[in-house]
Amino acid sequence: MEKDWLENYSEKLKTIGHPIRLKIVMGLLENECNVTKICNGLNVPQATTSQHLGVLKSKGIIEGRREGTTVCYKVVDKGIAEMIKKLIEVCNIELDCP
Repeated sequence: MEKDWLENYSEKLKTIGHPIRLKIVMGLLENECNVTKICNGLNVPQATTSQHLGVLKSKGIIEGRREGTTVCYKVVDKGIAEMIKKLIEVCNIELDCP
């Protein structure tokens, strides 16, 4: 069991190791956002943002909820959320939603 957990979280840590994905997760800790808001906050194209959201979703870190024609994303992995919150606290980082 421990080996499975280690492999799982090792993959998740690699996933959030990309600066754009880390910023997405940090922004989604407190707020649900749709792709357009995330694109505007990151200042990257929608295709790039959607690709990163897909990677985060495939690892079970975030989840999307459809609202009409848009999808709102939120962090669903509690372990990753707590780890990032602690990182923000320890590093004294100011957050702005992506």
